Amino acid sequence: MNIENLVATQQEYYDERAVEYDDTFVPYQEAASPALLERLATGELSGDVLELAPGTGYWTRHLVKRCASLTAVDGSASMIEVARAKGLGDVEFIQADLFEWQPHRQFDGVFFAHWLAHVPLDYFDDFWARVAKALKPGGVVEFVDVTPLERIGEVEDQKDPEHAVVRSLADGREFRIVKIFFEPAELERRLAALGWDCSVEEAAPGFFYGRARRAAETGSGE
Repeated sequence: MNIENLVATQQEYYDERAVEYDDTFVPYQEAASPALLERLATGELSGDVLELAPGTGYWTRHLVKRCASLTAVDGSASMIEVARAKGLGDVEFIQADLFEWQPHRQFDGVFFAHWLAHVPLDYFDDFWARVAKALKPGGVVEFVDVTPLERIGEVEDQKDPEHAVVRSLADGREFRIVKIFFEPAELERRLAALGWDCSVEEAAPGFFYGRARRAAETGSGE
Protein backbone atom coordinates (compact mmCIF):
# COMPACT_ATOMS: atom_id res chain seq x y z
CA MET A 1 0.00 0.00 0.00
CA ASN A 2 1.34 3.43 -0.98
CA ILE A 3 0.20 5.44 2.02
CA GLU A 4 1.18 8.80 0.58
CA ASN A 5 -0.91 8.26 -2.54
CA LEU A 6 -3.86 6.97 -0.52
CA VAL A 7 -3.75 9.97 1.81
CA ALA A 8 -3.53 12.33 -1.18
CA THR A 9 -6.56 10.67 -2.79
CA GLN A 10 -8.42 10.91 0.50
CA GLN A 11 -7.74 14.65 0.70
CA GLU A 12 -8.91 15.14 -2.87
CA TYR A 13 -12.10 13.25 -2.11
CA TYR A 14 -13.00 15.45 0.84
CA ASP A 15 -12.13 18.61 -1.07
CA GLU A 16 -14.53 17.57 -3.81
CA ARG A 17 -17.18 16.29 -1.43
CA ALA A 18 -17.45 19.43 0.68
CA VAL A 19 -20.41 20.95 -1.19
CA GLU A 20 -22.42 17.73 -0.95
CA TYR A 21 -21.11 16.41 2.37
CA ASP A 22 -24.11 17.36 4.49
CA ASP A 23 -26.51 15.75 2.01
CA THR A 24 -25.21 12.32 2.98
CA PHE A 25 -23.52 12.76 6.36
CA VAL A 26 -26.39 14.40 8.24
CA PRO A 27 -28.92 11.62 7.45
CA TYR A 28 -26.23 9.01 8.16
CA GLN A 29 -25.48 10.49 11.58
CA GLU A 30 -29.08 11.18 12.58
CA ALA A 31 -29.90 8.00 14.48
CA ALA A 32 -26.69 7.98 16.52
CA SER A 33 -26.51 11.73 17.21
CA PRO A 34 -28.68 11.89 20.37
CA ALA A 35 -26.53 9.34 22.22
CA LEU A 36 -23.27 10.86 21.01
CA LEU A 37 -24.33 14.41 21.83
CA GLU A 38 -25.35 13.27 25.30
CA ARG A 39 -21.80 12.02 25.83
CA LEU A 40 -20.45 15.33 24.57
CA ALA A 41 -22.80 17.26 26.88
CA THR A 42 -21.73 15.25 29.92
CA GLY A 43 -18.06 15.29 28.94
CA GLU A 44 -15.20 17.42 30.16
CA LEU A 45 -14.45 19.67 27.19
CA SER A 46 -14.31 23.32 28.25
CA GLY A 47 -11.99 26.29 28.16
CA ASP A 48 -9.78 26.55 25.09
CA VAL A 49 -10.62 23.64 22.78
CA LEU A 50 -9.05 22.38 19.57
CA GLU A 51 -11.20 20.53 17.05
CA LEU A 52 -9.42 18.47 14.42
CA ALA A 53 -11.04 17.68 11.06
CA PRO A 54 -14.24 19.68 11.69
CA GLY A 55 -15.38 19.21 8.09
CA THR A 56 -18.52 21.26 7.46
CA GLY A 57 -18.99 21.99 11.16
CA TYR A 58 -21.50 19.35 12.26
CA TRP A 59 -19.82 19.03 15.67
CA THR A 60 -18.33 22.53 15.68
CA ARG A 61 -21.77 24.05 16.20
CA HIS A 62 -22.12 22.11 19.46
CA LEU A 63 -18.54 22.58 20.66
CA VAL A 64 -18.57 26.36 20.29
CA LYS A 65 -21.43 26.60 22.81
CA ARG A 66 -19.40 24.98 25.59
CA CYS A 67 -15.94 26.47 25.03
CA ALA A 68 -14.26 29.73 25.94
CA SER A 69 -12.48 29.53 22.58
CA LEU A 70 -12.57 27.06 19.72
CA THR A 71 -9.87 26.49 17.12
CA ALA A 72 -10.78 24.17 14.23
CA VAL A 73 -8.08 22.71 11.98
CA ASP A 74 -8.99 20.92 8.76
CA GLY A 75 -6.98 19.78 5.74
CA SER A 76 -9.63 20.92 3.28
CA ALA A 77 -10.07 24.58 2.40
CA SER A 78 -13.36 23.62 0.73
CA MET A 79 -14.71 22.10 3.94
CA ILE A 80 -13.70 25.18 5.92
CA GLU A 81 -15.42 27.43 3.39
CA VAL A 82 -18.69 25.53 3.83
CA ALA A 83 -18.37 25.58 7.63
CA ARG A 84 -17.63 29.30 7.75
CA ALA A 85 -20.68 30.06 5.61
CA LYS A 86 -22.89 28.55 8.33
CA GLY A 87 -22.09 31.32 10.81
CA LEU A 88 -21.22 28.90 13.59
CA GLY A 89 -19.97 31.56 15.97
CA ASP A 90 -16.57 32.64 17.21
CA VAL A 91 -14.41 29.89 15.70
CA GLU A 92 -10.84 30.24 14.46
CA PHE A 93 -10.54 28.05 11.36
CA ILE A 94 -7.10 26.94 10.21
CA GLN A 95 -6.34 25.00 7.02
CA ALA A 96 -3.47 22.55 7.51
CA ASP A 97 -2.49 19.02 6.51
CA LEU A 98 -3.28 17.06 9.66
CA PHE A 99 -0.54 14.55 8.87
CA GLU A 100 2.06 17.34 8.95
CA TRP A 101 0.32 19.79 11.30
CA GLN A 102 2.05 20.84 14.49
CA PRO A 103 0.04 22.43 17.33
CA HIS A 104 0.78 26.16 17.58
CA ARG A 105 -0.19 26.26 21.25
CA GLN A 106 -1.72 24.11 23.97
CA PHE A 107 -5.40 23.61 24.72
CA ASP A 108 -7.58 22.44 27.60
CA GLY A 109 -9.21 19.88 25.34
CA VAL A 110 -9.03 18.30 21.90
CA PHE A 111 -11.98 16.87 19.98
CA PHE A 112 -12.31 15.01 16.69
CA ALA A 113 -15.19 13.07 15.14
CA HIS A 114 -14.94 10.58 12.29
CA TRP A 115 -11.27 11.41 11.81
CA LEU A 116 -9.37 8.65 13.59
CA ALA A 117 -10.67 6.06 11.11
CA HIS A 118 -8.97 8.07 8.34
CA VAL A 119 -5.54 7.99 10.01
CA PRO A 120 -3.36 5.22 8.49
CA LEU A 121 -2.07 2.79 11.09
CA ASP A 122 1.50 3.77 10.17
CA TYR A 123 0.63 7.34 11.19
CA PHE A 124 -1.34 6.44 14.32
CA ASP A 125 1.45 6.84 16.90
CA ASP A 126 2.69 10.11 15.40
CA PHE A 127 -0.83 11.54 15.30
CA TRP A 128 -1.40 10.86 18.98
CA ALA A 129 2.01 12.32 19.83
CA ARG A 130 0.89 15.56 18.15
CA VAL A 131 -2.36 15.48 20.08
CA ALA A 132 -0.38 15.11 23.31
CA LYS A 133 1.69 18.17 22.40
CA ALA A 134 -1.52 20.14 21.88
CA LEU A 135 -2.82 19.41 25.41
CA LYS A 136 -2.22 21.43 28.53
CA PRO A 137 -1.34 19.35 31.62
CA GLY A 138 -4.52 17.58 32.70
CA GLY A 139 -6.21 18.23 29.36
CA VAL A 140 -8.75 15.83 27.89
CA VAL A 141 -9.25 14.34 24.43
CA GLU A 142 -12.76 13.30 23.35
CA PHE A 143 -13.54 11.63 20.05
CA VAL A 144 -16.25 9.93 18.00
CA ASP A 145 -15.88 7.24 15.37
CA VAL A 146 -17.28 3.98 14.04
CA THR A 147 -16.89 0.32 14.96
CA PRO A 148 -16.60 -2.55 12.46
CA LEU A 149 -20.41 -2.74 12.43
CA GLU A 150 -20.37 0.22 10.03
CA ARG A 151 -18.20 -1.63 7.52
CA ILE A 152 -21.40 -3.01 5.98
CA GLY A 153 -22.16 0.37 4.45
CA GLU A 154 -18.80 0.70 2.70
CA VAL A 155 -17.51 -0.49 -0.67
CA GLU A 156 -14.48 -2.66 0.00
CA ASP A 157 -11.21 -1.61 -1.58
CA GLN A 158 -9.85 -4.62 -3.45
CA LYS A 159 -6.24 -3.45 -3.17
CA ASP A 160 -6.25 -3.13 0.61
CA PRO A 161 -9.57 -4.18 2.18
CA GLU A 162 -8.28 -3.92 5.76
CA HIS A 163 -7.21 -0.30 5.51
CA ALA A 164 -9.18 1.37 2.73
CA VAL A 165 -12.60 1.71 1.13
CA VAL A 166 -13.92 3.17 -2.10
CA ARG A 167 -16.16 6.22 -1.91
CA SER A 168 -18.22 7.80 -4.69
CA LEU A 169 -19.37 11.37 -5.26
CA ALA A 170 -22.78 12.33 -6.61
CA ASP A 171 -21.30 12.63 -10.12
CA GLY A 172 -20.04 9.04 -10.00
CA ARG A 173 -16.34 9.70 -9.48
CA GLU A 174 -14.67 7.16 -7.18
CA PHE A 175 -11.87 7.69 -4.67
CA ARG A 176 -9.88 5.37 -2.44
CA ILE A 177 -9.68 6.59 1.16
CA VAL A 178 -8.28 5.30 4.44
CA LYS A 179 -10.87 3.62 6.66
CA ILE A 180 -9.81 1.77 9.81
CA PHE A 181 -12.59 0.19 11.86
CA PHE A 182 -11.55 -0.12 15.51
CA GLU A 183 -13.22 -2.21 18.14
CA PRO A 184 -13.40 -0.09 21.31
CA ALA A 185 -11.29 -2.53 23.34
CA GLU A 186 -8.65 -2.69 20.62
CA LEU A 187 -8.41 1.09 20.53
CA GLU A 188 -8.11 1.26 24.31
CA ARG A 189 -5.16 -1.18 24.14
CA ARG A 190 -3.44 0.81 21.42
CA LEU A 191 -3.79 4.07 23.32
CA ALA A 192 -2.73 2.53 26.63
CA ALA A 193 0.46 1.35 24.94
CA LEU A 194 1.13 4.97 23.95
CA GLY A 195 0.67 6.22 27.51
CA TRP A 196 -2.97 7.26 27.44
CA ASP A 197 -5.56 6.49 30.10
CA CYS A 198 -8.74 6.13 28.08
CA SER A 199 -12.27 4.83 27.92
CA VAL A 200 -13.86 3.97 24.58
CA GLU A 201 -17.47 2.85 24.66
CA GLU A 202 -20.05 2.07 22.00
CA ALA A 203 -22.57 4.88 22.52
CA ALA A 204 -24.91 3.81 19.71
CA PRO A 205 -24.87 0.78 17.41
CA GLY A 206 -21.75 1.15 15.27
CA PHE A 207 -20.56 4.40 16.90
CA PHE A 208 -18.18 4.85 19.82
CA TYR A 209 -17.33 7.80 22.06
CA GLY A 210 -13.90 7.99 23.62
CA ARG A 211 -12.21 10.04 26.34
CA ALA A 212 -8.48 10.05 27.01
CA ARG A 213 -5.85 11.72 29.17
CA ARG A 214 -2.15 11.21 29.48
CA ALA A 215 -1.79 8.26 31.88
CA ALA A 216 0.92 9.86 34.02
CA GLU A 217 -1.46 12.72 34.79
CA THR A 218 -4.20 10.40 36.04
CA GLY A 219 -1.96 8.27 38.22
CA SER A 220 -2.56 5.17 36.13
CA GLY A 221 0.82 5.14 34.45
CA GLU A 222 4.46 5.52 35.33
